[in-house]
Amino acid sequence: MTHRSRPPRRRWTRPLAALLGLAAMAATAQAEPMTACGEPGLGPPWLYRTPGQPQQLSGFLVDLWTPLFAKLGVELTLIGNLPFKRCLRAVESGEIDFALAAYRDDERARTLAFSAPYKTFTPQVFYRATKPLQVAGRADLKRWRGCGKNGASYAHYGLGPGDLDQGARNDQQLIDKLLVGRCDYFVEELEVIAQLELGKVDHLATPGLAHAPVPDVPAPAFHVVAARGSAAAALLPRLDAAFTEALRKGEVARHWRRHAGQLPY
Repeated sequence: MTHRSRPPRRRWTRPLAALLGLAAMAATAQAEPMTACGEPGLGPPWLYRTPGQPQQLSGFLVDLWTPLFAKLGVELTLIGNLPFKRCLRAVESGEIDFALAAYRDDERARTLAFSAPYKTFTPQVFYRATKPLQVAGRADLKRWRGCGKNGASYAHYGLGPGDLDQGARNDQQLIDKLLVGRCDYFVEELEVIAQLELGKVDHLATPGLAHAPVPDVPAPAFHVVAARGSAAAALLPRLDAAFTEALRKGEVARHWRRHAGQLPY
């Protein structure tokens, strides 16, 4: 019986590193460019301008979403020079693909598609300790003068644009306006005030500032949003899956600790 000799094993002529480099170049070339806007006024840990490099954005939202979009084959460019109302309008019109941190309400849901929630908050009403408010439910809020932030949604508190003086640019201005008596209350999430200045100052313990829950307000949450029916909106279910996987692997916690320290997520 004759034995057939085996054909010589085929050898690769290119080093493995070269092949991996070509694969990486191909993946980069195929990455789809898309855009997202956020509100740098959110501040640390969420989104802020890099100290010394004002054109560059830093924060948890940058470190979290940029690599997750990359896993979906999307090269994400972040735009941080728009007020949040204009950011949402640009997403609605298709000028920008995504907004990274938006609450959900019925008005927005008519034109925007929402990711699954990735951070849930605790609703509160803040008032002066010398002028306490008895708030049994959100309908009671319309009995007093309220302050709010420009571009923010307070629909979950049952409040529309005509119900609040929304001239404040940030949460520190809300606190200041309240304490000098320019309004009777403002509504904001407990975690937002606790996270001001990364918790280095206990703003919840500000002299003269008091707060309480509003019993019938649903807990709001941050979502990534895109225009309904757009190619960006079609990516949201895959983005949800990528976030769930990153949460399971501890990647979300690692990014949060980098920017928020010991503040709870």
